[in-house]
Amino acid sequence: MRLSSYIRKAAMGTAVISLLAGCAGGQGTGGVAERAVERPAYWTDLPVLTGTQDVIHTDTQDRSYEVRITVKSLIRGSEGDMRGARVDKELKGTVPHYLTFEVTNLSRKTIPSAYMVSSKFTLNGTDWTRGEQVWISGGKPDGSDRPCEDTAPKTLAPGDSYTTCLTYALPEGIGVLSLTHNADGYLDEGGAMAAWPVEGGLEAANSGLAKPGDVIPVQWNDVEDGTLDLPAALVSVRRGKAADLARLDLDLNENERRGVPYYVLVTYTNPGPNDLYPGQADDVRLLTEGGRRIPGKAPFGLHTKIPDCPSDWLTQLVAPGDSVTECSVHLVTDDGDKPFAVGFAEADRPGLVAWRAHLR
Repeated sequence: MRLSSYIRKAAMGTAVISLLAGCAGGQGTGGVAERAVERPAYWTDLPVLTGTQDVIHTDTQDRSYEVRITVKSLIRGSEGDMRGARVDKELKGTVPHYLTFEVTNLSRKTIPSAYMVSSKFTLNGTDWTRGEQVWISGGKPDGSDRPCEDTAPKTLAPGDSYTTCLTYALPEGIGVLSLTHNADGYLDEGGAMAAWPVEGGLEAANSGLAKPGDVIPVQWNDVEDGTLDLPAALVSVRRGKAADLARLDLDLNENERRGVPYYVLVTYTNPGPNDLYPGQADDVRLLTEGGRRIPGKAPFGLHTKIPDCPSDWLTQLVAPGDSVTECSVHLVTDDGDKPFAVGFAEADRPGLVAWRAHLR
């Protein structure tokens, strides 16, 4: 299955669109001003399966704060909501999603720049597209014509709370897999993560995936021959042990050192006409139920010995018509976030090609 992603960057714009009651308020108030305005009938509530979670917020000075986040609602709007806004052309045709949540400071320290708590949120699409946060400005001074407004105060004292709303855009036809909050701000590189699954999201993500062994042409950028379509097939995904990597000189961050390795094997066939350099493993991603896209690390030498993860392919070129099976090592740092698919990040195309993973 080809997983598409169309959004590249956030946009600042002006919009005059209907109000989502309970999702707009004055900046810096630390709360939300309810307004009795009828919401459009075409908006859809997306049930979030987990409400409240305690997370760690890390500020720009690497100071940590314990924070409680309670998701109040997630609502899918309509592509029409964006038509009245001056937004980047890449946002045209996308669908806004309005996320309302409450933040409570559980620590004994005042949180500076409290709005940064929400910057660690990610909206994950069912094709692993990341929702792009959209800021809508302009309109009436009191914000009464905006459906969703960030009302985070400048600071948040111990024990205080605020409720706010953020807008994320996803391509038309893409559902929501989950919401995630990552303490370190780098969702795919480990660290503590809290996930709020969305009802039906995992089933939707799983339903269209290719099966292991299915051959799919993936685009890869070869240094000499340009972009090539390589027939590729997922061979296997195996769970390893941390002890497997103990003596190896792998480039791991602190979070990854505590993770569980998974070994992903993918076979590629060289369509010709020249020899193929076997470097495709760098583009493989292990996809998790929470929404992470974990990059792989290739064994670094011919004599690297990892059970279930051969490295002999590193020093050989692949002749036209021949195939090579490459292994990449992916570190899963959260026991509650299970991998269930493998994706390939293609050259010159948005999105991923993905297979369902049968773990061994």
